[in-house]
Amino acid sequence: MRIKWMYSITGAEIFLPHSFKDLYNLSGKKKINFKFGSWNKPLKVKYKRTLSKRTIGLSAKLKKEVFIPEDVTFQINVVKNTIQLGPMILWVAANENKRLIDRLPNLQKRIENHVPETGMICICSEEGVDPKTNQIKGFYYSHDSKGNGLKWKKAVFSNPGAVFKRVRLSSVINKNLISQSNGNLFNSYFYTKWEMWKLLSGDNGVSMHLPFTKKVKDISTVKKVLKKYPSIYIKPVDGSEGAKIIRVEKGRYGYRITDDKNNKANVTKLEEYPNLEEKLKSGREYIVQQDVSMKHDSRNVDFRIYMQKNKLHKWISSGITARVGRQGSIITNLRQQEYWLKARKAFRKIYGLSKKEAASQEKQLVYIFTKACEAVDKTGHFGDIAIDFTVDKNLNVWILELNMRNVYPVEDRSLSHKVKGTPFLYAMSLDGFNTEEKKEKKVKKAKRKEMTETTEMAEKKP
Repeated sequence: MRIKWMYSITGAEIFLPHSFKDLYNLSGKKKINFKFGSWNKPLKVKYKRTLSKRTIGLSAKLKKEVFIPEDVTFQINVVKNTIQLGPMILWVAANENKRLIDRLPNLQKRIENHVPETGMICICSEEGVDPKTNQIKGFYYSHDSKGNGLKWKKAVFSNPGAVFKRVRLSSVINKNLISQSNGNLFNSYFYTKWEMWKLLSGDNGVSMHLPFTKKVKDISTVKKVLKKYPSIYIKPVDGSEGAKIIRVEKGRYGYRITDDKNNKANVTKLEEYPNLEEKLKSGREYIVQQDVSMKHDSRNVDFRIYMQKNKLHKWISSGITARVGRQGSIITNLRQQEYWLKARKAFRKIYGLSKKEAASQEKQLVYIFTKACEAVDKTGHFGDIAIDFTVDKNLNVWILELNMRNVYPVEDRSLSHKVKGTPFLYAMSLDGFNTEEKKEKKVKKAKRKEMTETTEMAEKKP
């Protein structure tokens, strides 16, 4: 469906094709409740035989209340006396306007490659949200734009049907968007490592998969934990991408310390390690955590599972990868990654499992992390979480971190379409549209593109 803004002298506010009377059993209706995003209003209706069956006319005076562009194709829901157009989705993709504008080309690629081209996809930064006026300054994706240029058009809008949040927001902006979308904002809160551990440790079904973790106040705390475990990790609670992490291993005559850049030091006393005491007392919060790392050929091995809600609002796994770090590195992210494997292949090659055992192990992982996501859901609204974890030689599963922000990039390109597209399908379903429109075409297009691209992180044989 398309919208056409009309200047009415009849007093009518919404104009419907004459065929709607019988098609949607609207005969005799003088008023229709019209819904777009979270905005809705009873409107006087008039039926027009000259109006295309795929066009709805709206009185131009409504432009003061709601922004609906004419160059976007919408879906329609008609239930009893309510007509809904949509979906109307807001993607909060940056904190600053400059950052958002710089990212517009890449954000467009994601829409074009992974999201059904239906409804109004809007993007904004945190700076674009004005909680005083309930107005949002950003861009919407125009379906009619031609050529290879940017298809984003500037606009001022409000009342999204759902909000896909990708960055941390101030509490004021967060609350405003929750209110504007009638609670349909997901990834409502980004947990620190410590907050995540405290939350999950209270869940009996998940707590057994958490390594021992303690808030660090000073070096004495580290020493106490080292009496219990031969090696530990010290991590900033709000860190990302392995930055500022150090590993401390207790030896016969002292300690061996490795940082995130693979610098190594041997000290007799922890106090001898440069700036450690100062760092722990700097005001930035740190945790000390039991070392549950798994090694293969002297390389750390951990995993990432992409847990996402589908259009039926159920947690599913969109894929699992194993990441093998460089020799001597204590982290396995892109900076220090040697290669990656599909999870089942890793279970066979690294853990020696059979095909059947590897499949069973993967099924068990999905069960565990569904429970973890359900535990997190009790505290807010979530829909897109990348979970980092390890599996030790005895096949014990250890949860390291829940990522609501640093979900990408996806090492395995075959997972890319599902991982990057599913959050939008979930957002559309929150707005009342369980769309599959053009999905198969998108999948085929994305796969063709993946086959022609030069993959930066190609799967290598160990």
